[in-house]
Amino acid sequence: MKKAADLLPRFLQRVRHLPRTTPVIAGVSGGIDSVALLDLLRRAEFRKLAVAHFHHGLRGKSADRDAEFVRALAGETGDPFIAGRGQTRVRAARKRESIEEAARNLRRAFFARAAKKHGATVVFLGHHSGDAAETVLFHLARGGGSRGLSSLRGQSPLDRSGITIVRPLLGFTRQEIAAYATARRLSFCEDETNNSRLHTRNCLRHEVMPALAGAVGHDPVPVMARTGEILAAEDEWMESLVAGDARPAQLDVRTLRRKPVAHQRRLLRAWLRQRIGRDIDFETIERAREVALSDDQPAKTNLPGGHHLRRRAGKLFVEKPRRAK
Repeated sequence: MKKAADLLPRFLQRVRHLPRTTPVIAGVSGGIDSVALLDLLRRAEFRKLAVAHFHHGLRGKSADRDAEFVRALAGETGDPFIAGRGQTRVRAARKRESIEEAARNLRRAFFARAAKKHGATVVFLGHHSGDAAETVLFHLARGGGSRGLSSLRGQSPLDRSGITIVRPLLGFTRQEIAAYATARRLSFCEDETNNSRLHTRNCLRHEVMPALAGAVGHDPVPVMARTGEILAAEDEWMESLVAGDARPAQLDVRTLRRKPVAHQRRLLRAWLRQRIGRDIDFETIERAREVALSDDQPAKTNLPGGHHLRRRAGKLFVEKPRRAK
């Protein structure tokens, strides 16, 4: 193997903080990225590795083929194999989600179940720098802030049970991973939907990114991925600044008004997220700021899930939904 094609030394640097003897999960779709990830995890000597594969119920026989391929791949070294299956279109219709959103939510729920079944607190996924760059562009086009632009992170919580997603390939390009797979003679499955323009991310990958590269005169992926990494670290730091102030059940309006606008938004988002158990969009935060900053009526605004934000006697508080009688 050519030295330049062997990603193991850099991979070891990215997982050096993780123990090798505790159970971990590798999410493997059968594609080149996740197969390379599995090979690197094995070479890094993670000794209690389980392979998890999720069937989205979207691609018929080709998806069945991928599931069997991953099952056989796990069997090559005797790794436990955990399979899951979901009805993505059914969920998308029921929850009013896009197919991509529904698939992602089903997949994350499966990985949480797989981790608990295996006794693992770490789930490895095979996202690379190209995925990170596409995430930056996707959320930029939707008007996202630093949290959205940096949402594909090297390490992030999967759920509230302490399970962590780790993405050690974010430091590698798609080209590097392909060269590694070739050098290691790895077999993998080609997902035919990756070339479809029906999905937003595929359009970004196949149309927008090449056009952007032509416009700026260089490959924008590494620098955009680095931007996401920088924003992720800054977002974590800013979250820590408001964590203490977000704990009380009520917020003092006068104290909030004295803070800079960015601090107000950050604090309100963290405080509201703790009160209603879900993230808050920009428009809702701005309505909350209006309630806090105005002395006029109405001193109330609607929040997701039937909650209401109210201002009374110089305090902000969240009113829970009324139970149906």
